[in-house]
Amino acid sequence: MKLGLQTEVETVALACELKVRGVPLPGGVWGLAQKGARLAVAPLVSAGLEVCQIGAFDFNPLSADRARQAKLRDVLEKAIPEAPATGCPFIVIGGGNYEPSAAGDPLGHPDNFTEAGLDALARELAPWVKRAECHGVKLVVEPEIHWVVSTPERFLRLKEKVGSEALMVNLDVCNLFNWEAMWQPTETVTHLCKTLAGHYSAVHCKDLTVRAGAHLHIDEAPFGKGRVDWKTALRFIGETLPEEGYVILEHVKTAEHARSGVALLRDRVRSAGFAFKEE
Repeated sequence: MKLGLQTEVETVALACELKVRGVPLPGGVWGLAQKGARLAVAPLVSAGLEVCQIGAFDFNPLSADRARQAKLRDVLEKAIPEAPATGCPFIVIGGGNYEPSAAGDPLGHPDNFTEAGLDALARELAPWVKRAECHGVKLVVEPEIHWVVSTPERFLRLKEKVGSEALMVNLDVCNLFNWEAMWQPTETVTHLCKTLAGHYSAVHCKDLTVRAGAHLHIDEAPFGKGRVDWKTALRFIGETLPEEGYVILEHVKTAEHARSGVALLRDRVRSAGFAFKEE
């Protein structure tokens, strides 16, 4: 497995400083469609980096904003054939949401949690997965607890309905943590990792904590500063993530959090009995 980094500051500079191998393709599918693979990946190649994922997170086939999604469909159609030339065949898409945006209402749309919603997402994704398959590309679903793909079981049912190995999922355990999971982090990551083994090509690493208030809230936290049991998760990940798959430290807010997070992630991987490739 390889190490990737995505930050909200200078991702490329920090990746070079920390000797991290992979970063997301700048501009995601938009940059790929507009520039083509060679030009889109050039800044990373010149820095000695690789593409760890190609983002199309806003691609939401169930969105009510049809005009916005029509533009994204045009972009995705152009980007899919270009993806293999970047060295990364993985395009990450949203997990389906009847809200107009990819993120939508934090509570989610009620139809997101129905079997009919899963059927509709499968119908919408099937031709895109077929196009990806024809070009040697994988479409990777980003799950969220308030989207259609809200549990590992719902992803597996979606994949069965679509019927293609070209549909995969990001193992983003934080995105699948509900309130109960915050108090049962070991049981939760064990279930998630076991259930999705063989169906994911990348891991997203961040952390979650609980914030007090009139009502308690779940918030993101710097890696290693929250309640997610990454020690347990990384033991499963080391055994099941493909050799060329990436563990991506993401949503990093500051350079200092990047430095401390990368160091801690490397330490946790070593403690689990594994190592990142070429380290």
